[in-house]
This record gives sequence, C-alpha cells and structure tokens, in this order.
Amino acid sequence: MDKAKEWELEMLMEKLRAKTGQFKSFYESAKALRMALLEKRYPVDSVERSQLHKCLDTLQHNIKVTTVQAMVERLESVSRQLGLKFVAGPSGLDFFISTDMFYLELVLEPSGGVKDVKVHHEGKVEQPQSCEELVACLSRRDFTDFTAQLEGLASIYQLNAEKKVKCKAYAALTSLETDLQMLASLQSYIKEPYHLVHKSPVGILHKRRGGHCMKLVYFVSQYDLLDPVNKVTRPLTESLDVGHSVTVCMEGSSAHKLQTSTLVSVNRSTKICTPVYSPLTSQNSASLPACFVLKLHQPMPVCLALVHRIQAVTEIECGDLSNPLPLLSLITQHLSEGKLDTRGLFVHLPDQQHCYFMTDSPQLDAVLIHNIPFSLPQHVPQILGLLRQQALFNSVVGSCIRTNTRHGDLDKTVMLEVSALSCQRLSVSLEHPLEESMATVELDLSDITQPACKIYTAAGDNSPDYATKVFQRCLSIPVTMRALIKCWQREGSRMKEAADNSNNGPLGGLGGLPGGGMGGDPDIIIKQEPGAGG
Repeated sequence: MDKAKEWELEMLMEKLRAKTGQFKSFYESAKALRMALLEKRYPVDSVERSQLHKCLDTLQHNIKVTTVQAMVERLESVSRQLGLKFVAGPSGLDFFISTDMFYLELVLEPSGGVKDVKVHHEGKVEQPQSCEELVACLSRRDFTDFTAQLEGLASIYQLNAEKKVKCKAYAALTSLETDLQMLASLQSYIKEPYHLVHKSPVGILHKRRGGHCMKLVYFVSQYDLLDPVNKVTRPLTESLDVGHSVTVCMEGSSAHKLQTSTLVSVNRSTKICTPVYSPLTSQNSASLPACFVLKLHQPMPVCLALVHRIQAVTEIECGDLSNPLPLLSLITQHLSEGKLDTRGLFVHLPDQQHCYFMTDSPQLDAVLIHNIPFSLPQHVPQILGLLRQQALFNSVVGSCIRTNTRHGDLDKTVMLEVSALSCQRLSVSLEHPLEESMATVELDLSDITQPACKIYTAAGDNSPDYATKVFQRCLSIPVTMRALIKCWQREGSRMKEAADNSNNGPLGGLGGLPGGGMGGDPDIIIKQEPGAGG
C-alpha cells in the first residue's frame, strides 16, 4: 500500500475513532456517513461513488419512515437519484424539490406525515396547485410511485432547448390533453364500459394524475378480465386497470408544428355532437423540437400494413421497419418470451387437447412497436382504431399460446392449423370428426365488437351462428373450436341414433342380418352419411 493510501486510511480511521465516543441514532450515523462520503477531501472513483450511493439508497429504501427526519432523508435520497435539487424551507417543515422548469413544495407535519404537496410549472402565472395524487402516495409511504411521478413531471421538459421553448412544450401537452378530454366527453352517452373501450374515439380516458401521464385504454380482451386466483371473470369497469393502453407524452425530436392552445370545438347543430378541429395557425401553434407520443403499455407486434397506415395518418415515422418478421412468428415469440415457435403449440382443455400449427403469409410481416409519434389531436382516434385491430388479432392468436402446457398423448390430440389471411382475418383448419375431409373456420375480425365466424365443410355446415356466438363471448380459438367439435360430435351421435332406429324395424332391419347393413359399424355410418339428420 503506497503512502497516499495509508494516509487516507489513517485519516478515515482517526475520524471514526473520534466518533466512537458519541452515541447517536442510526439515522444520524447514516447521515454522517453520507456526508463523509460526499466530502471532496478524498479522491473517490466515480464508479465507487456510484456504488456507495446505490448502497445508501438501498438502505434508505428499507428503512421504515416514521419520523420527520426519516421522511426528509428519504425525499433527499429520491431527489439525488433523479438529479433534482432538494432544499429545506425556513420553517423546518417545508421543503422544495426543483429543476429549472418546475418545483414541488412539500409541507410536512411534525409527526412525519404529509400535509400538502404543491406543483408549480415555470411560466405559469397562477398559484401552485395542490396535488392530491402526490399527497396520497407520500402518505402511504409509496416512494416508488413518488419517484415515478417525479420522472413523469421531468419528462415533459426533456428537450434540447431553452426555457422559453420548454414552457411552450408544456403548454402544447396540456392543450392536447384538454382536447382529448373534450373528445372523450362527446361519448358520455355510452354507458357500457365494454363499448366505451372499443367504440369511443379515445377509449376510456384517465386524466393526468400528478406526474402520471394521461392514459387511454383502447382494448380489453376476455383473458384480461380473468381472475386467476378466484377463477372467475371480473366485470369490466372504468376503474379496472386491465387491457391495452397508451400514455400521452411528449418527446424531443426534429422540429414539428404543435398546438399551444386547444383546437377541438363541438358542433351542436345536429342531434349528435361532433368534434370540429381548428387548423394550426401562428396564433395557436409553435414550431418545437418535439412531437407528441403515444407510448404503448407494452411493446406490440404490428403488421407492416397497419404501420404504413399509421404513418400515412401522422406523416411521421414510427419504429424501425428495417428488420420485419413474419406476423404469426413475431406474435408467438413475443407472447411466449422466446420460449415457443409456431410449430406444435399445445392447449389443454377440460375434455380435449389441441395442437396448433401457425402458418405465416409471406405478405404479412410485422415489427415490434413501442411508441407512436404524432402532431395533432385528430390523429389519436385514427391511431387507436388501427391499434385496436392489431390488439384484437394478437389476442385471438395469443389464445393458442400457452407456455406451461406439456405435450400430451398425440393419439388423442386434435391437430389444427391457423393461417393469417390478412391482419383482420384468420382461418383455422382441422379434420372434420364426422367426415373424411377437412373443415375450415374463418374468423372475421373487421368489426371489433361483432367478430364473426364462417364454417366451410364438404357437406356444408349450418352452425356458423353458434360458432360466432361462442367466439364473441371468449375471443379464443381453442374455446371456440372445442365448442364446435362438441357440436359436431353431438350431431354424429344424433345421426347414429337415427341410423340405429331405422335399422331396428319389426324384422330387425339390415342390422339384424349377419354382416348385413352398416349398423354394425357406427363409424362407417357417420363417415358415409354426413348429412343424416341434418
């Protein structure tokens, strides 16, 4: 060990010895240690400093906050992690977390509780507004949520621009949110949440809450409503946090002309109120190095045809389209987290076992989409309409993908092939249980609230209405095919009974003769008389 290291160690030990005679609380000791590490007296490697800060933050995260001092230290730790300033006010119970564009004023109670949190944005002349969402998360000591909200507030201003431009960016985002709320209010007559999600131009709208961005829920599948614990289907309500959603944000980009005031008004001249969009002018817009963004809750495979339609609406590129993959393959890999491919997807049902093979179309490639940039409020309903189509398609295909299902007895397994005809149509093919031929079920997903089934068999089939009814309730290929196979099997049983009755006449019929008739082999009857009783 060189002299410099020895000297640094000796100085540190001397400082520790001086502290040993004093009895302090754990919190005071932790603070003293932090201050010692932050002193610039000793050269500390940046990596070591980062690791030490991480350890201290981990300690802070696991300390139960029960006093004012503990609350202050936790708030200071959170601020430091996010690169924000933390300053104590004159009263000793008020504190400020700030950047150059906004600040939070926190008022604590002597017991360590939170009395009030106010948010003030640069350039706004009105008084800072109390934020119930921030008060609530700090009152329940949810510092993870508090951190997320601070990040959400800071993200508004992540632009490479001066203060004046950043203030306009905040005005643009709040104006857009006001317009989207206006669009949502025009659908208030829709009382059923399911139709509100899938028919409203903006789905179910959740307003900005503190630092949480505005959220638009645009699609909910039946699988999203399943309660795996109680094994029941939960009713869909506006407050239920399920389904596919996007958050409305702003990100830095090349220059775009964005609104700085509201653009949506309402035409009340007809019985149904309709939105009217004002054009952008120099008075209601500004050129900013940013664009609005719809951030998907989770990345979603989207076929290139829909991506191109979205880009035609927004006139802005979205995502990297240079390395597309076959649509069904990408959906399978994405939903199974890379564990499965499209060949041999087993699904166990109560009384059946299916094995699905996905067949991609060379015309249907897809990419993973994370964000969709746009510049006008009227883009949002069109984008969500296209995302709904893809979400429905992915959900239906995903009903065949089970990562934990083991291979069963192949002799008792129904083999099915799923083919993508377009991004709105699927076909499912299998061997008909009553005929020596193939049967095909075509799923039409063009109407998201009224998907339909068409059935093609050698003898013709009269059960598309039944299959459609089942499919609309579950949006599941395995459940629909199970119901359809059982329907065909019941039809086969009826045909067998009809054949048996016709062969059991006064003289016993042909079935009573040795080797006579076809009553001795019901399978042959079923195969050779597919239309009997139908």
